[in-house]
Order: sequence, then structure tokens, then C-alpha cells
Amino acid sequence: MYNLNYPSISCRCITYGRVNFLEEAIESFLKQQYPGKKELIIVNDYPLQTLKFEHPEIKIYNLDYTFNTLGEKENFAVDKCSYDIIALWDDDDIELPNHLSNIAKFWKEDTHLIQWNRGVFINVPNIVDITGIGNAGMVFSKEIFEKVGKYPLENAGHDMTFIFSIKDNIPPSSNIYASPPDNEVSFFYAWGGRDYHASGMGTDTPDRPNIIQRHKEHIEGRRQRNEIPTGEILLNPNWKYDYVNLLNEFIKTKHQ
Repeated sequence: MYNLNYPSISCRCITYGRVNFLEEAIESFLKQQYPGKKELIIVNDYPLQTLKFEHPEIKIYNLDYTFNTLGEKENFAVDKCSYDIIALWDDDDIELPNHLSNIAKFWKEDTHLIQWNRGVFINVPNIVDITGIGNAGMVFSKEIFEKVGKYPLENAGHDMTFIFSIKDNIPPSSNIYASPPDNEVSFFYAWGGRDYHASGMGTDTPDRPNIIQRHKEHIEGRRQRNEIPTGEILLNPNWKYDYVNLLNEFIKTKHQ
């Protein structure tokens, strides 16, 4: 069933009250044309939702409590991953069917970190550019995750602290800046058109509620307006747009 010449990859997805985005993230996973072993680990700590989807490569953890920090949630999710290669699979981003194959192509024996020098920056549904996308969609080894002491127990800004810890503990050759050509880019970093975006909130400061509290308030407001379902939810994976076609059309326009 699996081609063991390809590395096994765990995709970690953390979510909270964003079913419509999560369904697109799951669809991105289901569309992967990858011959190696893969899994999608979903951690849901919105107690008012119990998410359901049956698939042999997808595991959903529905918790009856909310983590105090994003770092704790990240660590829980990565600890549940079976494989050594961890691909961040955020619930509001999109991965094209060749994304896991791209990871395998760029991952070498001594690799511990992949960052995407070339990915799709999108204000849904409009592609803005093909460009570097920072820490979005980064891929790291579980070995280095353990070595640096996992994610810090922080909220907004936790990813920057984590990435700096990795870079301080690996040689430059172990940090791959992946630059696929236009027709092979595979990661869509959705900045606009996707509701509440933690990366736009900056680091937490003592003068305001932290990112967990702010997001909880946002979701609660939407629940009270009957915009968010509660209880047991049978997920229906789907893409709202044909992202492959969006990219192809953008490339055509770009080269005209």
C-alpha cells in the first residue's frame, strides 16, 4: 500500500471553533497524492464541539477543556504524532495535492527544519503573490522538537520563540529554505478573508487579554449569533474554491 522509499509524515492541525476552515484543511490532506505513510492529527480544545470524521489516516482529539497557552496545545498535538517529520497543517491554510511530495523532495537525511521561500500568499479568494511565507507551514523533525524542550508555554509569538530555539541548535545545512518553481508551489498561506488571524495580533502584552482569551471571546460572540454549531459535528471535508485552478490562473496572468 505504501512506498517505503518515501518518508513518513505527520501533519499536525490545531483548531478551535472553526469548522468551515477545518473542513478545507482536511480536504487538503485527503487530496494529497503521496505514496508514503502519512497521518493528520487534529486537536480540538473547543469544549462545545465534538468533531467527527472517520478515516484510517486521520485522528481527532476532542478535549473537554481549553489549553491555557498555544504552546501547550502545540506540544500535545506533536506528542500525538507518530512519525519523525512534523508538517504544520493549520486549520485556515491550504495545501495543494503535491505538498507532502514537496516536503519529501526537500527533506534530506540531516534536515531538521524546512521553511518555504516560495509559497502562495492569498487573501481568499485572491492570490496576492508567490513569495516567502515565514514560519507558515514549516516542517520540523520530532527529534529537534524534543531537543529544544518543545514549544515554549507562550501564546502569541510562541512560534517565533520555537523557531529561534531550533535555529540555535542546528547547523545552517539542516535548515532548508525550499524554493519550488511557480508550477510546483504547494502551500497557501491564507492571510486575509479567513476570519480571526492570530498572526496578525502580535505578541501578548500585560495590558490586554492574551490570544487564547481574545479568540475565545470572538468564537463565543459568533456562537451567540448562531454562526457556529455546537454539539457533535460530522465534518464534511471540501474546498470552497478550486485552489489548483486559482494558482494556474495566477501564474498565467503573472507571465503575460
